[in-house]
Amino acid sequence: MQLDPKVCNLARLSRDQRFDGQFYTAVITTGIYCRPTCPAGPAKEENVRYYQSASHAEFNGFQPCKRCKPELAPGQKLPSILDRALDQLSYQPQLSVLQLAQQLDISERQLQRLFLDKIGLSPKQFINQKRQINARHLLLTTSLQLSDIATISGFGSIRSFNEQIKAQYGITPLAIRKSSKRPLTDSLTIRLNYQGELNWPLMLEFLGNRKIPNIEFIDNCYQRTINIDNTTGWLDVSKPNEENYLLLKVTLNDYSSLPKIIFRIRKMFDLDCDLNAIQTQLSQDADLAKVIGKVNGLRLPGCWDIFEFSIRAILGQQISVKAATTLAGRIAEKYGTAIQASDNTAPACNNHNYPEQLSLFFPTYQQLLSASFSDIGITNTRQQTLKTWVTFYSENLELFKDAKDSEAFEKTLCQVKGIGPWTANYLAMRGLGLPDAFPAADLGIIKALATNKNTDHEQRPTIKEILVRAENWRPWRAYAAIYLWHSLSL
Repeated sequence: MQLDPKVCNLARLSRDQRFDGQFYTAVITTGIYCRPTCPAGPAKEENVRYYQSASHAEFNGFQPCKRCKPELAPGQKLPSILDRALDQLSYQPQLSVLQLAQQLDISERQLQRLFLDKIGLSPKQFINQKRQINARHLLLTTSLQLSDIATISGFGSIRSFNEQIKAQYGITPLAIRKSSKRPLTDSLTIRLNYQGELNWPLMLEFLGNRKIPNIEFIDNCYQRTINIDNTTGWLDVSKPNEENYLLLKVTLNDYSSLPKIIFRIRKMFDLDCDLNAIQTQLSQDADLAKVIGKVNGLRLPGCWDIFEFSIRAILGQQISVKAATTLAGRIAEKYGTAIQASDNTAPACNNHNYPEQLSLFFPTYQQLLSASFSDIGITNTRQQTLKTWVTFYSENLELFKDAKDSEAFEKTLCQVKGIGPWTANYLAMRGLGLPDAFPAADLGIIKALATNKNTDHEQRPTIKEILVRAENWRPWRAYAAIYLWHSLSL
């Protein structure tokens, strides 16, 4: 796509908000680039250059304006394939052009054409520039080791990291760090963008009612401990007011798992859904339309870890949310790993400066394979269900990585003794984020769809009737479920 300088000049002089994010202005005399809506006085036209993206401007050596913050401009409308490409690179920065094309199931030539047409850079230029920008930011704001920064930014080696940073900025990574005048931190803060509305208070309220003590903490933010492979640490997720992004702050002993952590958080808070499309379809149902109109931005709350969530779901069978949360806390206390442990079960834990409200790691499936689950306040039958489930999970790890069909997933899980359709669908819905999973037998859904509520003539639908009605909600039945649950509190 070619930018017309005359049109861009008129647009920047008008400061019309509709052009925000459509292109960027850069001034060669100052080395700064801005939004076309920047409140600063307009530069002379002969000193202005126009770029299709912030990355394109920075590739040409310009720095973002501190007044209008062009890097926070709303994203341009991109083709779905290109949108997916940018998402992939956000949590897999190490991808090569070939690997990115293969993941998108297109040719390198198609990928090349898309990037040049819509962003103004080749895929290789964009990927390298993105790595360099991220690395420079980390060098100036964190005290992370250079090797960690190289890994986080997607460089294949510390040598490549040093060479590319010096070629782009004219000085070594170490010199960039020494030039920083800001206080450095041993944590990392990442902005997670999303499209559409996100009702943050409702998301936190839902998760807060289900948080596991000492593992999770929720106030105006979401905090939890992390124990993935050999990576331990903690994270904090918050939302700045009126902004379309979340701030993820992480402190880890090993940053090689960062892409996996970002992916989990995006899924947990449902940041990649097309909420407008979902609400448009579900609003065709009169009952759902009433709820959607009152709770704009309500998304599907996911989970951090599918195994942790599965234990929590099994405990929640036929008891209250509060009771299940208490039981999950007992399992964590009895079988989990204490952060202040002095043995080798909690590597590098004491260096992470954990908040005092986070004191445990939830037990892994390996730790629970030998667990008896006695003395936590559940029946012998439920104890046996948990034992059977942990064994099943350990023998079917791939099932929880590759499941795409909620009905096939339900059928498989219901073969496990003690696991019924409600648990299977709840796991598919919130554990795996499958958008069409639907726990039709859930009491809350039955209550929400009842007629003549709170009267002597209340009529509750049968499960068969609910499933027939839910056919109109496909493929977003999981979202219909969360709206129906929330309708009970309105």
